[in-house]
Amino acid sequence: MTELRFREQGYGWVMVALACVFIGSGFGMLWSFSVFLKPLTTDFGWLRGETSFAYSLAAFLIGVMGILTGTLTRFLSTRTLVLVGASGLACSMALLSKITALWQLHVFYSLVGLSISALYVPLVANVGFWFDRNKGLAIGLTLGGQLAGAAIIPVVARHLITNIGWSKTYAVLAVIAAMLIPLALAIRQPPSARPNGGHAPTIGAKSSLDRIKDSHLTAVLCCAILCCCIPMSVPLIHAVARTEDAGLAPETASTVLSVMMVAGFCGRVLSGRLADHFGGLKVLMGASALQTMTVFWFALAWSLPSYYILATFFGLAYGGIMPSYAIILRERLTINAAARALGLVYFFAQIGMGLGSWLGGLAFDATGGYILTFFLGVPSGLMNLFIILLLSRYLALKYRASLSL
Repeated sequence: MTELRFREQGYGWVMVALACVFIGSGFGMLWSFSVFLKPLTTDFGWLRGETSFAYSLAAFLIGVMGILTGTLTRFLSTRTLVLVGASGLACSMALLSKITALWQLHVFYSLVGLSISALYVPLVANVGFWFDRNKGLAIGLTLGGQLAGAAIIPVVARHLITNIGWSKTYAVLAVIAAMLIPLALAIRQPPSARPNGGHAPTIGAKSSLDRIKDSHLTAVLCCAILCCCIPMSVPLIHAVARTEDAGLAPETASTVLSVMMVAGFCGRVLSGRLADHFGGLKVLMGASALQTMTVFWFALAWSLPSYYILATFFGLAYGGIMPSYAIILRERLTINAAARALGLVYFFAQIGMGLGSWLGGLAFDATGGYILTFFLGVPSGLMNLFIILLLSRYLALKYRASLSL
């Protein structure tokens, strides 16, 4: 494959900042579900499994619609899609402030998922093609914004819930989301994009990723990300409730999620920089191994310091995972092809996130504790590692075979 370089432009870093704000706000509001979980179940008498299914629906729809929005980047500008997403996010938060029934929670969180899907894939794909030499760092920072928002918004929401209740807290989040709409006007298309599908990727003829078909690579990454997102979602959704059940005050428990998000931000930036030097596949393998080793121990932690330590290691691990998939596709595909493939891969990611959240809630309802909930992440994490190792082994064999020709 012909290697193509282009001059990076300064506005690319403005796009990184904008993408951080939009993606961070969207996912921060979605992941604040963990601090709304107990207040909602307490006020309405709902079970945790049926309540957490609202998050599962949102995660599923982020994935499903991510395929569509990734395809729509061929016809619509990123600015248009982001305007739709920000408007939908504001409406969904406003509607959630008025819920009185479980079905309303499910429907309005579905709208949250639809809105985030219009922000997520288009912005990640857009940012990646503003850069060449610093593409890993740019994608890592963009997805780091997802965690920065998730570190801030749940804590703010928890304090608001304590002081003004969950309904008014949703209303405040609606106002914040509405303030994002004018920012969408600053979104631009990358200078490297062309009407015929974008510039070529910058991997060169000797890259091992050039030894596998685009469709095969996408299929393998879909299977891998499904398995790694099941263990990823269990601590993200259930760690706060787990720490509260262990006797910590709600405000203190929410800081565990914040530590997780801050560590995740660091993991995303670090993984992006490492991927610029070692490639996305090697970074993905290391991050996935660390996540699998840490997920179960949340069920056995006994003190606030132990939760903070686990949250730090888990955050560093899962923070490095999502950018790695985007970087692997960026290394191999053109902008429109990368957007479509990224939408499909992130679809399977959201299925995994939704399954982990839902099955974790069901396991708690069935056993009355969190041992089984967190153990569910171990087998799927091991399967993810197996798939990544097989891909790495296959690419190594193909590369050695090509050198012998």
